[in-house]
Amino acid sequence: MRKGRTLSGRLEELAPATLLRLISATSPSGVLEIETEHGLLRLEVDRGRVPVPTPEKLEVARKVIAGHKGEFRFLPCGVHHESTEVLSLTAFAEAAGPVGRGRNLDHLVDESDPENTATSDRPKIHVLPSAPLSDPLDDLLSDLESDVSTELLLAEVGVVAEDPRVWQGTIERQWRRRGWKMRLIPDPGTLEFEGLDLLVVHHRSAAIRAGREDHWLDLLRRAADVEPAIPVIWVGPLGDPTWVHQLIAADVVFLMPAPQGDSGEVVVRFVEDLSRVVDRQLEALPAKENPELVGGLSELVEALLSESGPDQGLRSLLQLASESFGRGVVLVVGESTIQCRAGFGYPLDRNRTDLPRGIDVVERVIRSGEALLEVDAGESGVDQLAAVLGVSELPVATALIPLGRYGAVAGLLVADRDGEPLPGLDDLVVFAGRLGGAIVS
Repeated sequence: MRKGRTLSGRLEELAPATLLRLISATSPSGVLEIETEHGLLRLEVDRGRVPVPTPEKLEVARKVIAGHKGEFRFLPCGVHHESTEVLSLTAFAEAAGPVGRGRNLDHLVDESDPENTATSDRPKIHVLPSAPLSDPLDDLLSDLESDVSTELLLAEVGVVAEDPRVWQGTIERQWRRRGWKMRLIPDPGTLEFEGLDLLVVHHRSAAIRAGREDHWLDLLRRAADVEPAIPVIWVGPLGDPTWVHQLIAADVVFLMPAPQGDSGEVVVRFVEDLSRVVDRQLEALPAKENPELVGGLSELVEALLSESGPDQGLRSLLQLASESFGRGVVLVVGESTIQCRAGFGYPLDRNRTDLPRGIDVVERVIRSGEALLEVDAGESGVDQLAAVLGVSELPVATALIPLGRYGAVAGLLVADRDGEPLPGLDDLVVFAGRLGGAIVS
């Protein structure tokens, strides 16, 4: 954590009780001040915990935490508590909340070492290896999962190529698994741009454009004039500097040399490189920002995690989730697979951690960026998701919360209460998304 720098924000962006839970989950040390219209609360936090408050301080905390307007300040620094009677900030928030009035604090007291998660009140969180043992059947199963429901193909890529057969088959299946629909365009002169997100032009030789340069430049101009403009990736011979200059002037977003051959390692490498470029361009398209993920909150989350390794970050996220769920798991989204990385409550198997991309119930959340708060047992992919989590089925009341920032979903939090109804999750969805985005991005 950045020592000596005070982190601050407005309580309109972050409710006091939620702020306490966030700091409790990330276990930092420092001085926290919360100031509302009802007064000032000052807490010395040692690894996410505070001394058991006196009745007078608890009453002040109740009034301050009930406020809706004000500011918070957190100064990271070393803090040491002489007393062995401490509360996690989550327990403190519970005691100071409306349901905690009149309750005895004894059951909330934690005398364990905050570093000893095996004996503390935190759930037992399992972090799986990032590179699980490979199974020779994985590739076969991944190929069998290449079909994606039409409604999930939320990006459409147009391809203008002299020989469309090169693009059919493997490339089309791989892109479909990623959620990209390929539209092969035989005649660029009559191309309708409606529905396209990106255009790829593929020339195998310079002879294709010979004498028709204006024809191709007109295609690029038309793509640029669409509102919003359609990005164009140009694949072809790049040995003519004059032609390359004209392509750049026509706002081509990326130039790639055409592969020298139609098979073998050359094509494998070309498809991999092109797919990466397409992915970057699609991610760069204007995306809706979540107005709740504001600067102060972003800075606080990143600062709280600045000294945490990836595994500790996962534990912090799952600790936060454990306050609302009985079991949960973090999935990390890759280009072709989705990997189970850590969880609590579910009987996870370190030898079975991967899902192929294209699973309907998961892809919907990844591509929309919106949380799903119940699942349909009959939906495609639900059984596969349950199997990776180590259970025979998922209850209807299962939440899939996207983890990411700035419009890109880098992971998912999957959690439930073993069939019990889920609580109100508005704050948790925002926080898990932001905290998870900082961890898995």
